[in-house]
Amino acid sequence: MKNIWGIILEEIAPGTKKPDMTWMITFWASFTECVIELDAQHKITYIRRKSDSRFSTAGIIGKSILEITAECDRELVACNLDKLKRDDVPYLRFQFMSKNGRYYRWTLVPFYTDGVYSGCHGVIVDVTEQTKKEITLNWQRAVLEESHDFVRIFNMDMRVLYSNPGVCKMTGYDSPAEVPPSKELYSKEHYDAVYSEGLEAVKEHGFWVARGTLIRADGTVLPIEHTMLSIKDYQGKTILIATIIKDITVFLEHERTLEEARLAAEAANIAKGEFLSHMSHEIRTPMNAIIGMINIGLSADDMERKDHCFKKAKDAANHLIELINDVLDMSKIEADRLELSYEAFEFEKALQNIVNITNVRAEEKQLDFIVNLSREVPAFILSDELRLSQVITNLLSNAIKFTPEKGTVTLNIEKTKETGDDVVLMFEVADTGIGISKEQQERLFTSFSQANARISQSYGGTGLGLAISKRIVEQMGGEVSIESELGKGSKFVFTIQTKKMQAPLHEAMDGGHIGTQDGRYDFKGYSILIAEDMDINREIMSAVLAETGISISFAENGKIAVSMFEKSPEKYDLILMDINMPDINGYEATEQIRAIDLKKAKDVPIIAMTANVFKEDIEKCMASGMNDHTGKPIDADELFCKLGQYLKPKGLGE
Repeated sequence: MKNIWGIILEEIAPGTKKPDMTWMITFWASFTECVIELDAQHKITYIRRKSDSRFSTAGIIGKSILEITAECDRELVACNLDKLKRDDVPYLRFQFMSKNGRYYRWTLVPFYTDGVYSGCHGVIVDVTEQTKKEITLNWQRAVLEESHDFVRIFNMDMRVLYSNPGVCKMTGYDSPAEVPPSKELYSKEHYDAVYSEGLEAVKEHGFWVARGTLIRADGTVLPIEHTMLSIKDYQGKTILIATIIKDITVFLEHERTLEEARLAAEAANIAKGEFLSHMSHEIRTPMNAIIGMINIGLSADDMERKDHCFKKAKDAANHLIELINDVLDMSKIEADRLELSYEAFEFEKALQNIVNITNVRAEEKQLDFIVNLSREVPAFILSDELRLSQVITNLLSNAIKFTPEKGTVTLNIEKTKETGDDVVLMFEVADTGIGISKEQQERLFTSFSQANARISQSYGGTGLGLAISKRIVEQMGGEVSIESELGKGSKFVFTIQTKKMQAPLHEAMDGGHIGTQDGRYDFKGYSILIAEDMDINREIMSAVLAETGISISFAENGKIAVSMFEKSPEKYDLILMDINMPDINGYEATEQIRAIDLKKAKDVPIIAMTANVFKEDIEKCMASGMNDHTGKPIDADELFCKLGQYLKPKGLGE
């Protein structure tokens, strides 16, 4: 078999003198990676390549072309070789990937000996880079064609050169030709942004992204994210501008949902933080009363005085028990562990127990307390007597608390539905009290939230009762609602689903409530102002400080404290300031005192005396202008030590 170079030299007209064909060989070699010859079995018998060719010739002489072909293309190569051998074709050109991962284009010409296929010869060109570019362009084209995003290519005069199908999908037009120009397609604000800052950014930085709005064919408006990119030539000059527009409706909705969830979580954390701070105050306040009154009672010689102190301590202890029960109930509710205990009980008897307790509270405020019990209400019902009584008592307590003297509180109970033994009872608690605004009503039944902090400071309470009541009512298959207007009273209505019973299963159980100083300090000659809204705490402070000889003036709230100091600033050597007070709290009162244009107002020591004892509470006291902090329940030794730091007591160490 002659090699390909010999054949080339023989391809001349018969009888013609053979010319010098070196130029042809040189010409071919200049434009070809390499030349190759294959025998009839397509084994490589000869190969010659250019010095800079990436085609590897090492160890391939004597190998079949299929042996150097990547497995994925072997079938293609085998089919082409069979066709070259079998069919009368002048040449075949095909492309495949070799085992080394490069792409080659082969052009093979068959030759025959005595009419019999003897093999082929041809040329090989490395087309790896070109092929990879084509592959990249193909998948990019496929992505563009299948994408729902709006993609356009503009020249530098902003004339559209290309629009993908996503343009029609997003805008709602039938063809790209129908899509209006940008001025009509975008909102005015977005159009102005694109053709000012957008184009400038693309030309200068090659990139611009902004959000805007797009107007569809049907007039609806889409929120979009608009990206503009520069397409540069080989010299780095921008020659085209690509614009990609994404519909971000779903993204914005997801973003909005996440933001709402974040805000709700933050609000919940804030509410719980405020709740814990409030609970600290609510727990320490009765504890202060209990400890203080017990200490006073223990040191008193007069039995009447002892009885008075211990009664006050008992009242405070009962309040503390109610508070603890509320907190525990809410903890169970939040953990979804509040369980009801259903038993049959005599409804009117249970109601009478509630009325007896409520009457005492109503008489103390000279209120008219009216109870209307419908005859249709079954004598015995199946329910949780304790929890039902808790809800009714809570609503009545609130009604009495927020109703001025000589007002009216009414409890109405009736049956609204009966199906066999199943009964729906409705309870209505109405009052002529201060009322609740619409804004306050929205968060009235929310856990760890209070309708109005000022009101809670004036009237007391944990703010948990209504949230607990709502959960109990819902577990009883009912609903709770409110009708109220500021200054015109309130009406709470709730229903429960129960069963009427012909006879009690067992007797209902009656519920019930479970209910010094060493003389080292001498503060004679000094006068202090104590801002404290609770009379029991004022009484305790009087007793605790009595033996020190200090002169005490009391202010029932922060507003009065500011007024008293402003009238007689030189009278007071120190101020003890409670924090949670109505009208003006301790922080505000301190700030107002410090703002008075007097040297004494700037210098007078102000010590926080509060049950708010968390680190952030102490920092807040200092930030408002206070000098120090002492917690409740009052520790006499700590209090004397604090006073001694500012009043330089007599008798200490003398």
